[in-house]
Amino acid sequence: MDKSRLQIEPGIWVDARRAIWFERLGILAVADLHIGYNWAHRHSGQMLPLHPPDDTVSRLQVLWDFYKPTELLLLGDIVHRALPLPQIQSELQSLLANLPGVHLIAGNQDRLLEKLISAPLQTDHARDGYLFVHGHQTTERPERIVMGHEHPAISVGDGVATSVKCPCFLISRKTIVLPAFSLWAAGGIEVALRERFDRAVAILGDKLL
Repeated sequence: MDKSRLQIEPGIWVDARRAIWFERLGILAVADLHIGYNWAHRHSGQMLPLHPPDDTVSRLQVLWDFYKPTELLLLGDIVHRALPLPQIQSELQSLLANLPGVHLIAGNQDRLLEKLISAPLQTDHARDGYLFVHGHQTTERPERIVMGHEHPAISVGDGVATSVKCPCFLISRKTIVLPAFSLWAAGGIEVALRERFDRAVAILGDKLL
């Protein structure tokens, strides 16, 4: 039994590789890539390690090859900071060159990103009753929201003394919140206090719980 993917509703799959797949729409979505996280911090004087190197594009390519989507949606915070550093620009160029049909949804970290790339940024992307956004701005639209921004995580433990904080998907009738695609991004559980989520699906390595 494949425990790396879970169908949360008919035709909607969450994937332990931190993605969501809308089978009927042909849409694959991820959020909070934070490309250049380590380089942005080093630029600010914080000597983060450079190894392992940023594997965002290669991980996206694996997902692209697996699902073969019509559209790939990147739901904001595509970069950690839009700095004109060769390492960040190279990753962005590779992303745009190797992943056709990609839609870039602007996040709060993506200010000035359009100066580094030739592709336009969108504020949202609506399809068949779903509104794909980053999530940093409020909306009164009637569609069901699919968003990132919060980096949701949840503590999973044995009920005694051992627990681990895991990235997770949060699901309700109104909203689906995706975990950060970035492996550098820390998570929080505060989002669960804002709305009554019916379900949390935790990511434990390459499996879902």
